[in-house]
Amino acid sequence: MKKFLISAFILSMVLLSCTGNGKKTLPDSTGKTHNILVIMNDKDWKGAVGDSLRKYFAMDYNDLPQAEPLFTLHQAAPQLYSDIYKIYRNVIIVEEGDKPGIHFYKDQFASPQLIAKIVGRNKTEIEKILHDHASDIIQRFRDFEIKNLQQHHRKTLRDNSDIEKELGISIEIPDFFVLVDHQKNFFWFRRNLKNGEEDILLYSVPLKDSLDLKGDRVLYYRDSIGKKYIPGPLDSTYMKSESNISPSQILTRIDGHSAIETRGLWNMKNDFMGGPYINYTIIDKKHQRMIVGEGFIYAPAIDKRNYIIQLEAILKTIKLLDNKKIK
Repeated sequence: MKKFLISAFILSMVLLSCTGNGKKTLPDSTGKTHNILVIMNDKDWKGAVGDSLRKYFAMDYNDLPQAEPLFTLHQAAPQLYSDIYKIYRNVIIVEEGDKPGIHFYKDQFASPQLIAKIVGRNKTEIEKILHDHASDIIQRFRDFEIKNLQQHHRKTLRDNSDIEKELGISIEIPDFFVLVDHQKNFFWFRRNLKNGEEDILLYSVPLKDSLDLKGDRVLYYRDSIGKKYIPGPLDSTYMKSESNISPSQILTRIDGHSAIETRGLWNMKNDFMGGPYINYTIIDKKHQRMIVGEGFIYAPAIDKRNYIIQLEAILKTIKLLDNKKIK
């Protein structure tokens, strides 16, 4: 539990304070992206209930080149749940009680904060609740984390009027991403990492027929763009989709428009570079086109989960501007 220790100075900065009207303000919450503090006794954490929690919440995050957990779980006994632990952003409390169910609490001790309390009359009932409702709880935490990242990004946004003018869309890109290439209807941004980079692509392609609506041509378009605009370190090298591992696709909505979410792996043609990507292809029927927002990562030897989540949060801010005339 040493990872959770906070110095007395930092703790003093986050304790509750009072506003001018006498109302208490909440301290800022703590905790890294996709980390959850689990409050339950040590015996249950090491037993079947803890195994159930790890089965669902610490399963492998999909479509990454190396195994990483969906959430990083940290456990603390109930008697320790006070002071610095109460301001943790994501919390799951597991306990036995006579009112079984799942109860969610937002901003109870800090802001932003989401607490899920799972109550069962016995351990068997708790395990059943987890089995029946884990996917719903997971989605609540995932959505909450995306919203939290978006709010954080809004503190330092770049001026994206160039994108609005040319593509007819708005998007919230933090100013730590730098424009590295701009062609007609194509933008490429990069953030340099200590051991790699994360990139954002924005472009449009024509909407042709039902194959586009179903997502059958997503890989064709992204590979065409990769070959044309994303060169590798050597001649005849360029970014393409990994052909040996099928990507995952789901139908979703971005800004109220039908969209295809594609997650998979990319590599460099005739080279050894590679990594994960997330692609949103948004259907713009009004202008008979598709807006594509993609994020990809090259970061060998380091974890990539939090970076792909950050890219997801950025891409989900895309909005189509109805009043724009698209050329």
